[in-house]
Amino acid sequence: METLVVQINNSKAYKLLADLEDLQILKVIKRTKNQTLSLSEKYAGKLKPTTANSLQDYVKQSREEWNSKTI
Repeated sequence: METLVVQINNSKAYKLLADLEDLQILKVIKRTKNQTLSLSEKYAGKLKPTTANSLQDYVKQSREEWNSKTI
């Protein structure tokens, strides 16, 4: 089985889809516009590689400083 996203361009398509569902050829799955994405999926590729590397270095340094502190 495969899941596809279909754009409806004509209201008559809803009747056709319902008929195909009745014939058990396909199943209509309603999809909301607000899909929940993980932060890594949502922001993947948004930063330039040099900026991303700088940020990773900063986070690594911050974690090391935090872990080395004693209370």
